[in-house]
Amino acid sequence: MLKSFIHTGDFHLGRPFTFSQQGNYYGKSKRKELWKAFDHMIAYAKEKEIELVLIAGDLFDSINVLTMDVKRVAESFKSLDKAWVIVVAGNHDYNGEDSPYKKVEWPRNVYIFNEDRFRSVYIQELNTEIYGFSWVKNEYREFPELSFDRLHLNEGRYNILLMHGEVATKSPYLPINLKKIEDKGFHAICLGHIHKPGITSGGVAYCGSPVPLDFGETGDHGFLSARVEVDYEKQLFLTKNRFNPIHSRCYETLELAVTPEDSYADILDKATTCDSRDNRMNNYYRLKLTGLIDPEIHLDWINDDLEDAFYYIETDLSGLESDIDIDKLMAENKDNPVGAFLQELKEIQDEDIKKRALLYSIEAMLKEGVLK
Repeated sequence: MLKSFIHTGDFHLGRPFTFSQQGNYYGKSKRKELWKAFDHMIAYAKEKEIELVLIAGDLFDSINVLTMDVKRVAESFKSLDKAWVIVVAGNHDYNGEDSPYKKVEWPRNVYIFNEDRFRSVYIQELNTEIYGFSWVKNEYREFPELSFDRLHLNEGRYNILLMHGEVATKSPYLPINLKKIEDKGFHAICLGHIHKPGITSGGVAYCGSPVPLDFGETGDHGFLSARVEVDYEKQLFLTKNRFNPIHSRCYETLELAVTPEDSYADILDKATTCDSRDNRMNNYYRLKLTGLIDPEIHLDWINDDLEDAFYYIETDLSGLESDIDIDKLMAENKDNPVGAFLQELKEIQDEDIKKRALLYSIEAMLKEGVLK
């Protein structure tokens, strides 16, 4: 009988990360982080003598993953000599003609679903049947109800549903009707695709991505492990999920308020005191500067001036506006070419475009010394 299993996925191994600052350096570091997380999961499975590892799609980031990376994964799975590994393909590593799953010969303990119809594999020594659906193309706008409705579960077995999709009514990423899959009677429903881990009251579980992949992914990341118990009196299987966090670099987006009274040194000081030094030197930061800024201050080199205070830093200046009194400037220059030019810009009908045109033009003239 199955005692324990791991539910994971969305490793996106081989992902070509891009960063606005020294992208190649940070991209390599981030790819190593993915492999470190994968190796951690394998080590955990060995240490805890896990009997079953479920991969809920997007193990690889694309169908163009290097063969050497696929071989590395196959060798790691082979080393789990006490566990079965069951895999479904997702929208990134879909099982089409150029599938990464066709690049190598997989070890005997690995079973990969290769159809976009629900099928099952029964592991007799674990009395466990896994029902799976693999992507064979990169988009599914409808749930495969016909093949799902044809499934008939054996009540004497521990039954698992493994798939990659989105709980939604409409989506190009295999929309899933939550009630429909909950009502089928599975003892565990293991999903991939959403990178935030979570478990519904009905037992549907998203494992999440083992590490955050961009600034949109906050909170804890890791994988799920489950313990299976049998209530012989009620003749029920009980599934108890546990979240296993993986330590990794976090993505932090912080907002910094700027005032017209702030000097360039003040702005740098606000940035370098936004978090503790330990956090700043270990995580990825995006600082969003907002408010009004002295128009004589230029932030062209702010990332370079901050790089020693952060592991990674990028700044978003779109929320800043120069502290410029446009009406006063126009009055002071009404009898010269500068005033005539600004008056022409003021005739623009779209208020947002007009405001930005005036600000950008005045900032440029201040920078070039045309205005003082």
